[in-house]
Amino acid sequence: MPLSSEQEIIAVFLRHQSVSCWQMTAAQGQRLEELMPGYRVVLCADEEDFVRQLSRARIAITWRCRQQWLNQASRLQILATPAAGKDYFTVTLPPGVVLLNGQFHGELMAETAVGAILALYRGILPAVSQYAAEPWPRTELSRRMRPLRGSHIGILGFGHIGQAIGGLLKPFGVRITGFRKNPQLPAPDWFVPGEDACFGPSELDRVLPALEHIVLTLPRSPDTDNILDARRLALLPRHASVSNFGRGNAIELPALLQALRSGQLSGAFLDVFPREPLDQADAELLSCPNLWRLPHLSAVADNYLDLFIRDFVRQYRLCSSGR
Repeated sequence: MPLSSEQEIIAVFLRHQSVSCWQMTAAQGQRLEELMPGYRVVLCADEEDFVRQLSRARIAITWRCRQQWLNQASRLQILATPAAGKDYFTVTLPPGVVLLNGQFHGELMAETAVGAILALYRGILPAVSQYAAEPWPRTELSRRMRPLRGSHIGILGFGHIGQAIGGLLKPFGVRITGFRKNPQLPAPDWFVPGEDACFGPSELDRVLPALEHIVLTLPRSPDTDNILDARRLALLPRHASVSNFGRGNAIELPALLQALRSGQLSGAFLDVFPREPLDQADAELLSCPNLWRLPHLSAVADNYLDLFIRDFVRQYRLCSSGR
């Protein structure tokens, strides 16, 4: 890769109607080309242009992909997307084509997650929403404020995103317990032996009663459907809180809303939902006073595609070396 001495084509179709940082600029295309000797980057303006370039491209980078497009891509070797989710494309890859998903989201999502957790713990979210019209809600807010330092936070989904969140929480003196399929994998550098821990999913029920907050960063799969259901939500201590930055299938949403409205849980911050985008049919969710949300934007920043380019080139080089 590339297979000949002539320049091969990287067809890029990264256009987005509402989020400007998800749209590759000419300067970013040039930077990608500089990092990929032997390749020429073609920024496609629309689907028609992208499909036309696919017939010649060795590499395709896109937000959208259809099966009929791939059927015309006879020279394609790599299909890439900035999206992290392995479920993002619903296509069958032709033989010999490798899919590369983005693995760079951790540093951006960690900032969002830690900001949300701090705002939950220190009463900032209710202060600017529920009590924004109150001139001096000192009594109400003081009952909801707690220290982040010294708290015990669980991270359900302890891959690169979950570990980035844990690493950014550690300077606050937080004790971290991670959960992943293979807890025997090496611990991150910031782990404190005897303080932090990592377990398999089978230990979740045992640990939940000791957690003050749980962060979810799970991928979508049958194994993660409603993994935090009504029964498990009830295992959390009273007034614990929850946040989800993975996929919306992981929490039983009606049970979460009930736990929030009843006061069993103190608050929740959600970036993802079972059905997206939300609309007026989600009135119960939208009206829940102690649930705060983002519209699936936890990884957004001006340097989003700069980070993707660096990550893509790293993955490409590993792929080219057979690793």
